[in-house]
Amino acid sequence: MKKRRSRKLLQVSLGICALIAIVTGLLGMAGNDNPIYDESHKPTGLLLDSNLRFLNGLSVGVGLCTLSIIPGVKKRSAELRIICIVIFFGAIGRMLSIASYGLPPSPFDIVAFFELSIPPMLAYWQSRIAD
Repeated sequence: MKKRRSRKLLQVSLGICALIAIVTGLLGMAGNDNPIYDESHKPTGLLLDSNLRFLNGLSVGVGLCTLSIIPGVKKRSAELRIICIVIFFGAIGRMLSIASYGLPPSPFDIVAFFELSIPPMLAYWQSRIAD
C-alpha cells in the first residue's frame, strides 16, 4: 500500500512538473515579446530569438514526454532518467549563465535550484517504486 501511495504522489508530482514545462515553454516560444521578459533587458537579434524559441520548444517537448510516461511510471525508469538528465544539463547551462552574468530577476533566480535538485530526486523516487 505504501508503494502505491508513493507511486500516485510521484505521478502527481510529474504531472505538475510536466505542466510547468509545457506552459513556460509555450510562453517562451512567444519570443522576446513574451510578458515574462517585460522587466528585463530583452535579448535582441535573430540568433538569440531563434535559440530562445527553439529551447522553449524543447521545454514543451520534455513536458509532453513526461506526461506520456506518467501512466506507466513504474516501468519507465530509462525514459524518466533521460528526461531528468536533460533538465539537469539545462540547469548546468543556467548556472554557467549565472556565473557569467549574475542572478537573473525573480522568479528565475530560484529556477536553477529546482532544475538542479528536483530531477535527481524524481529519478531516485521512481527507482524506489519501480518493479
